[in-house]
Amino acid sequence: MSRKRKDLDGSAGEPLWSSVFFLGFGMALLLFLVAIEHQNWFTLKPATGTAAAMSYASTGNGAKS
Repeated sequence: MSRKRKDLDGSAGEPLWSSVFFLGFGMALLLFLVAIEHQNWFTLKPATGTAAAMSYASTGNGAKS
């Protein structure tokens, strides 16, 4: 009788997909909270010294007139 009841309400497959869903939701929430705390991770910075020098020169700070 209890086996029929489990088959009818579909509880056999629910724990797996619901666990995966809540794990994904929790990870996405954690990533979002970490990302809003560290905005400086998303700023573009020159990767090398040459790129930094060219970036500095293009802003007008390094140009002599």
